[in-house]
Amino acid sequence: MAEKKDNVVFWKDQGPDDIIYKSPDDDLRTITSVTVPEHAVALFIRDGQLQGVLEPGRHVVTSANIPWLTALYNKALGFRDTPFKVWIVFISLKIFNGKWGIRSMIKAAKDYEVPLTLMANGDFQFRISDVPVFYTQVLGGMRSYSTGDINSFMRSFINEQIIQQLTNMCYMDLMGGLETASSSTKILIDPYFQQRGIELLSLKINEAATTEEEKKKVFEYLQFSSKNGEAFKRYEVMDRMADAIGDSQGGAAMGTGMLLFPQMYQQLNQQSVQGVQQGQAAGQPQQILCPYCGQANPYPYKFCNNCGKPMPQPNQQMPSGSASVTEQQTATDAGFKICPYCGQDLSGLKKTPKFCPYCAEQLQ
Repeated sequence: MAEKKDNVVFWKDQGPDDIIYKSPDDDLRTITSVTVPEHAVALFIRDGQLQGVLEPGRHVVTSANIPWLTALYNKALGFRDTPFKVWIVFISLKIFNGKWGIRSMIKAAKDYEVPLTLMANGDFQFRISDVPVFYTQVLGGMRSYSTGDINSFMRSFINEQIIQQLTNMCYMDLMGGLETASSSTKILIDPYFQQRGIELLSLKINEAATTEEEKKKVFEYLQFSSKNGEAFKRYEVMDRMADAIGDSQGGAAMGTGMLLFPQMYQQLNQQSVQGVQQGQAAGQPQQILCPYCGQANPYPYKFCNNCGKPMPQPNQQMPSGSASVTEQQTATDAGFKICPYCGQDLSGLKKTPKFCPYCAEQLQ
């Protein structure tokens, strides 16, 4: 701290994190010794105005040694030792470390401009490079001069500048290159510090994150916007449909599902047929999915081994050359020979009826 004893002013016990100290007395006498520590300067302030700056070393306050004090001496009344009002403020020019942390909003991605919560933090280094500018732009607006006041200013100021720069970026770009974002942000905000007599030596973004809920949104966007994202999305929808149908009583959801998602069902059925054909080529047992519950069954089958529903035959694409299909379904005008639902023989009828006379299921 700075003390004044027997017309001597100096900064005693300067700590490594001390940036500024104001002398406790303002009655400076005409013959006073002022010792300025290395890597620091002393500011002479009167009536809120900066009168001059002393460099490191020992100085004797006289008009001869410090010419810019002449005007102050002329205002002092009395003899040689008459005191005059002036504050001495010590400012350290060393390099200081600081931490910053922000919480703001940021766009998710270039093509996905949904705002996300951004939580980021990091470190920075600075030093006071232009003392007169620093005094007029920073210290002049402070009620008191202390290291805590300057640290509060630095945190508030750097957070404001970082928010303005990072919120112009996208979350995915930021997460993909924290080092690049740190360098570009430092370059962009450095002129604002220089305007206040401060040199921003370094800036580092240690962490950038968002909430767990918003992370899931970004993940889903990246998943479905990828090359195979749409196919995966359709698969998930059909998978949920199959679960709902399997949980329904008696397959009641089947008809609704077929009305709401005919294209998806057709794709699902085509995939099943392709699987059967591949199985035939590989000599493996043939299987096909039940359209009611999604259970895999040996092909051909009469009733599903999971839900008990029969294998539907009308308008169903099956592997070519299948004996079971040709026995139960024809492409002639005669229609069905066997009811695909109850298995009753319909070959004696002149044409396929609209409803099966045995089980009442709709055939046309």
